[in-house]
Amino acid sequence: MSGQGCSWVPYRSMARSPSHHWYIITFIMGLSQLYNADNVDMRSNIPTPAKTITIAVLTDISSPFYKTTGYENLAAAELAIDDINKNTTFLPDYLLEMKFNDDGCEQEVGLKALSDAYRKEPKIAAVIGISCSVVCELAGYLCADDQWNLPIVSHSCSSDDLSSSDKFPTFSRLSLSVYKYTDAIIAVCKEFEWDKIGIMVTNINWYVRTAEKMKEAMETSSVYKFRSVHLEKFYQSNDESEVNDETSDTVRLLREQLDRMKKKARIIVIVGYAKDINFVLLNAQRMGLNNGHFAFITQEYIQADLDKQDTELMTAIRGVIDFEPLLNKKSRSYQSFSERVKAVVNKRSYLKTGKDVANVIAAQMYDAVWLYAKAVEAAIKRDIDIYDGKKLVNLMSEIKWTGKSGEIEIDTNGDRLGNVQIMNIQDGLGTFKTVGTWSLHKRRNVSMSKDINGNHNIFWPGNPSSPPVACGRQYELCPTASDKMARITLLTLVCMAFLFGLLVRLYLYNRTNK
Repeated sequence: MSGQGCSWVPYRSMARSPSHHWYIITFIMGLSQLYNADNVDMRSNIPTPAKTITIAVLTDISSPFYKTTGYENLAAAELAIDDINKNTTFLPDYLLEMKFNDDGCEQEVGLKALSDAYRKEPKIAAVIGISCSVVCELAGYLCADDQWNLPIVSHSCSSDDLSSSDKFPTFSRLSLSVYKYTDAIIAVCKEFEWDKIGIMVTNINWYVRTAEKMKEAMETSSVYKFRSVHLEKFYQSNDESEVNDETSDTVRLLREQLDRMKKKARIIVIVGYAKDINFVLLNAQRMGLNNGHFAFITQEYIQADLDKQDTELMTAIRGVIDFEPLLNKKSRSYQSFSERVKAVVNKRSYLKTGKDVANVIAAQMYDAVWLYAKAVEAAIKRDIDIYDGKKLVNLMSEIKWTGKSGEIEIDTNGDRLGNVQIMNIQDGLGTFKTVGTWSLHKRRNVSMSKDINGNHNIFWPGNPSSPPVACGRQYELCPTASDKMARITLLTLVCMAFLFGLLVRLYLYNRTNK
């Protein structure tokens, strides 16, 4: 057996000669002295073994829309742990290790992944990651301070419900909640004078609640006065055959909703997962809504794994305006990080995204591990139990630094405060281009890039020469003064005709009865 050459094999050969027993005894005594020195004499030069902290890392590597980005997220977590362990001045007495499980972006898969990580040895001290909010909310309840009391640092979950520190006292995140994009959307609407908005939201409870809050925020906005905000909830089936069958009830109902929406708004905000956004955009195209009259707005759609071989999908999504956390992916720091992530992906033979740089969620995963580690460091300095999830998350609101995903600052609800970049799909390959930014810090404002002629550098669905108009290019959705006058005139004529007819009938009646 390998490994026996230095001890057992010589022992067997030397056992034939009693004269060699003294060497064996001396060797064993030497080992004993080293052992005692390590455990008794604190002045020994032999280092004390580091204390191991095991964290559970969860991300989605199995769903069709996020699995390749999920592998990048996993690679980023591995890099973060490796960087922390190699840093001799940061947590020098501790060693991080991880247990990985696939959360599948589904409740059942995610619950099993979480429970397996919690039940099986070694004991976990924290949960890092979790791809989707339906899993994050379950984890938030299980890891609360009156249950497992484990800190959660998510890299991706965006439900606004998770902002409740009363419900989820051990939860924090490096991603922005969907609702956090509302002010940026309002700013863009003001930029283009879009005062009539439609919101299409998938029929998932937390998404619906978030969309309703967005609607209320728009209707009561002090920044911009909206004429109307319409909300439609649509159903998305998990059965692919039903989604792709134009005769199915799922498709029929969505098209009825889109038909109602196009009579009320030309600017449509789609709230949902990537598969929901695809479903709406494909059917909008089939109904002819990518004709230059409509604009479609999404949030973090850029993170999805889009099938670039699907030419119909690539055509349907062209012109979409997408909001995501602000990050300069062209910076030297991010490029270096991206190369390291892709090197791990290649080394481990993980599935690849096909994109030039690592996705922003991978950067958020990397920073999520570091945020947890920085909170552990702060807890040690203050003599706080590093296994107390609630206290650890409370410390995170005091930690600020510039990570791989940009400036990092956590509020008292565990939410990240961040700026927004506005992206636009300008070609038939699903390529996103930055066309503007929105600043949350300091003074809130929007900055849109323009060409030398002052025109916005945005490709609109259908490639019109100018942005879509809220009331329609023929002003068909908004009554003008002349329209109102015409309606009043018509109503007056109808009333006069009715009165004239009534008088004629009275006249004839009187003549008949004389």
